[in-house]
Amino acid sequence: MERVDSAALKAKVVERVAARRTDLDALSLAIHAKPELSFEERFASKSLADYVATSGAAVTRGAGGLETAFVSESGKGGPLVAILAEYDALPGVGHGCGHNLMGTASVAAYLAVREVLDGLPGRVRLIGTPAEERGNGKAILIKAGLFKDVDAAMMFHAGDRDEIDPLMLAMVNLDVEFRGKAAHAAAEPHAGVNALDALLLAMGSVSALRQVVRTDSRIHGIITDGGLAPNIIPERSAARFMVRSPDNAYLNELKTRVLACFQGAATATGCELKASWSETCERVTTNAPLAEAFSRNAKSLGRTLDPRRQGDTHGSTDMGNVMSVVPGIHPFLAICDDGVPGHSHAFTQAAATPRALETMRLAAAALAQTAIDVLADPSLVRRAREAFDGGR
Repeated sequence: MERVDSAALKAKVVERVAARRTDLDALSLAIHAKPELSFEERFASKSLADYVATSGAAVTRGAGGLETAFVSESGKGGPLVAILAEYDALPGVGHGCGHNLMGTASVAAYLAVREVLDGLPGRVRLIGTPAEERGNGKAILIKAGLFKDVDAAMMFHAGDRDEIDPLMLAMVNLDVEFRGKAAHAAAEPHAGVNALDALLLAMGSVSALRQVVRTDSRIHGIITDGGLAPNIIPERSAARFMVRSPDNAYLNELKTRVLACFQGAATATGCELKASWSETCERVTTNAPLAEAFSRNAKSLGRTLDPRRQGDTHGSTDMGNVMSVVPGIHPFLAICDDGVPGHSHAFTQAAATPRALETMRLAAAALAQTAIDVLADPSLVRRAREAFDGGR
């Protein structure tokens, strides 16, 4: 088989991304201006899928049974690279995680690789993945079979520093509901059973628990229902909590201890408790050979990625679920100054700046170049698989 000129193909994908600069910037800013929550990303999904389709690629919408998921695949034979696009936003904050940039970068990377596939053996698959912020959309798509034949999965994440191996914790959601009995809060409070008191008591117990939890783990939540009026003893209260840890065994231990806080509050107040756990977001496990390839490509484009800082964590993501079934990478690239927190209004503003758009295009080029490395170098596929199998 004729030797693949990877360097020439890498130069071409950089040119392809640059040629789409105006379109990519406009697409990212349009999605930023119209943030949509998990499973409701109709504008973002349609905008990205339409752009892929108008570029000449076939698109399957509603992929994996999810209305706002989509898939496009190009090439034949050889290894298969999946490039993942995220595009959901956060309640109240909008694109405070930069998914407007991440989804657009993945589309750009896919199209750039697609346009040079004549010189490569293998396939590239773009997967539009909804509901990263809430709902574990990728876990649903894994069950639907969208990753069963993938050799390498990749995406980038917007951040406040360039980091190749971010610590992203395993995480599970706990939804709780207390049921009590309504009564007049002034005339006959003794006739009621206060569901809000139960929730506050449970939250106090969780706060006390935090003192004796490992420093690498997290417990946090919000009240979603605290009653209807101050003169009515609340007959219902509800909350959603997140429990996180880099250690799956310890996560299971924390689940038992957190649930006990709510069970104890139910017993103390005489309320009925309903509690349900979500599926787990798995810990991100960066594939070293793929990460090394991405780092080299990013450096050639002017960005040097650092290892993780001691004690840092970047929350959780369902990309961890993908990386538990196939080799993958999820590097961070800075769109703002170090110290600007994600999921903040400041980060939302940063995700629409010229600096952010420049980073988005660079990420697209680096992802495309790394996809070329996978398709052109059988040894990289082998080493990525060996690292994946060795880390399980």
